[in-house]
Amino acid sequence: MTAATRDSAPPSETEGTDRGLERLVFFSDAVIAIALTLLAIELPLPEGNDDAARWHSLGELFTGEYLSFLLSFVVIAAFWSVHHRLFQRVARIGSWIVRLNLLFLFTIVVLPLATRLHRQEGAEQVGVVAYATVVVAVGVSLLLLLWQLHRAGLLRPDTPPGAVPGTARALAVPVTAFAISIPIAFVSTAAAQYTWLLPVVVLLVVRSYRRLRRA
Repeated sequence: MTAATRDSAPPSETEGTDRGLERLVFFSDAVIAIALTLLAIELPLPEGNDDAARWHSLGELFTGEYLSFLLSFVVIAAFWSVHHRLFQRVARIGSWIVRLNLLFLFTIVVLPLATRLHRQEGAEQVGVVAYATVVVAVGVSLLLLLWQLHRAGLLRPDTPPGAVPGTARALAVPVTAFAISIPIAFVSTAAAQYTWLLPVVVLLVVRSYRRLRRA
């Protein structure tokens, strides 16, 4: 792009690798950090009149609320990792990128609420369906962001040819797993939550396959 073309183009479509992109990344990291903090703030403390009762309460929390916290922390951290790696390859941003990034951040900040609903007693089915739906929304919003960056040619020229399809496949696995769990939850909430482990299984299988190929 020549200097004349850059000067004549709308500012929202020509923000480069410095100020505009930097502000978007910093803002995104801050919002994600706040979402992670909200997860921890909502955690209950063990209750009881003596140490034995508190230890018992703590054990129950580890299999309930604390497990939900760990799940959401891993989910947010995984999506942040993809977002972080993706924007390391971005050359410039446009107005649609800002909007889609805000959509992604919106789904991220809703996740702590979905986590609270997931661990609420007496609402197992609603909690599982709501949680899976939000996670699917997070993944889909990030896929839309990836698609727009690729379609608009906003990625750096040195981006490897396999980077975009590789990232899309990495996002498609958890999105598919959580999407499949939604109808399953109406039959069995336990089976639906086991479905959420599918991305871990796929990751282990892929790593094992790659090691065998290198051997």
